[in-house]
Amino acid sequence: MKKALLVPLIAGICLLVGCAEAPDQVKENMKDYGVNEQIVLDNVTYCSPAELKNITPDTLTYHPQNLILPDKIDFSDVEDVGLVTFCSKENFSVNKEDFAAQIGVVSPKWTKGDTAEAGWDFQTDDTSGYILENGRFAFFSGKYEKYVADENYPEITNRIYLGRESCPDITCNLNGTSTSLQQVIDSADEWIDEFPYLDGELTYKIRTAYIRHDNAGNDYVELFYQPMYKGVGLSYITHLMDSNVMGSIVIVAMSSGLSVNIESPGTISTCVTQLNPDVVKEEMADKVIDFDSALKLAEEKLSGFNRLKVAEVRIEYVLKPIYNPDKQSPYGEHITMEARPVYTFYIPCEHEENNYEYGITEANGLVYVNVDMLDGTVTDNFSVNSFHGN
Repeated sequence: MKKALLVPLIAGICLLVGCAEAPDQVKENMKDYGVNEQIVLDNVTYCSPAELKNITPDTLTYHPQNLILPDKIDFSDVEDVGLVTFCSKENFSVNKEDFAAQIGVVSPKWTKGDTAEAGWDFQTDDTSGYILENGRFAFFSGKYEKYVADENYPEITNRIYLGRESCPDITCNLNGTSTSLQQVIDSADEWIDEFPYLDGELTYKIRTAYIRHDNAGNDYVELFYQPMYKGVGLSYITHLMDSNVMGSIVIVAMSSGLSVNIESPGTISTCVTQLNPDVVKEEMADKVIDFDSALKLAEEKLSGFNRLKVAEVRIEYVLKPIYNPDKQSPYGEHITMEARPVYTFYIPCEHEENNYEYGITEANGLVYVNVDMLDGTVTDNFSVNSFHGN
C-alpha cells in the first residue's frame, strides 16, 4: 500500500447514535482539550459569522506589535461556523468493485488488509489502489508512479501556495501538450466535483500546487485540496499526537486533505484521500470571538517573541477523535470526531520542505498558533518543532 498524505488536525467530544461511544475515562481525559460551550470572556468582543466575510487588513482596529500580518486576509468563503461532529464511514469497502470501475480498472484481484481498518487493495500492471472501511481511498497510475516506486522523484521546480497568492501564469508540459496551470486546476476541480466517492457535504478548495520536471521535459503537477464544510477548512497542519493523555502516545488530531497528480491533460493519474467523513451533527454559533480580539489573544501568547512573520491566516476546524486508545484505532470505522473552529496563524519556520518525500510537505515549513473562536483557548506547536522565531 502506498504511503498516504502527511497532514494533521484537532477537535472535542460528542456522543452520537451510530458512532462509537467514548469510554468515561477517555471523556474525562479529553476535558483538558477544551469545553464545548461558548463562554464569555472579559476584554473580548464578538461578531456574527456573517460579519467574518467583511474582514480585511484594512478593517482591523487592533494591530499587534509582535506579529507581521500578511497582506491578504480573506474569510469570504465562510458561510457558517460552530461546533460540528463528524463520523468516519462504516463498511465503505462494499463499494470496491464500483470504485475500481470508476477509475477504469475492471474486476481487479483484491487483497484484504490484515488489520480491522485496512480494507482492501489491488495491484494491476498499470494501476494500484486501496479502499478502506472508514471511507478513505486512493489510486496510483501513470509514469510519475514509476518514479515514486524507484524513489527517483523529479525535482520540484515550482511551489505555488494558492491560499496566499493568485494562480501565476505558468505553462506546463503534460505528456507533450502545453497547458496553463489554471487549466490544470480547473480540470482537477471538475473531476473532484464529479467523482462519486467524493460526493457529500464536504467541498474541496485548492491550497497548494507542486510542479515537478523530469529529464525528458515532462511536467507532473500535484495539487493539494483542503476539505471544507460551509466554507471552513478542515485543518491539516495541526499537531497530531499527545504524550500526556493516559500516559502514552494518543492521536488527538485527525489528518485531512486530498491530493491529486496530473501528468496528461484532462486526466487524474493519482488520488489520495486522508479523511472522508460524514457530518452527523452541527451547533452553529450566533456569535464568535472577533478577529481583533483573536489578534490580542495570539499576541499575548506570543509575548516572548519579536515580530513574527505570519504567512497566512485561516478559519479552520480542528478535529479530535473520541476513542479508547487501548481498544480502538482512531482510523477505524464509525469514530466520532468533534470539530472546533479556530483562527489559525501559520508562521514560517526554519525547516525546509522535502523535494523528494512522497506527498504534500507544506507542513514541514510551518508552525501555527490557533485561537479557539468560541472559548478563546490559544494553542501552538512551537515546542514540537523547536521553533524559536523567524
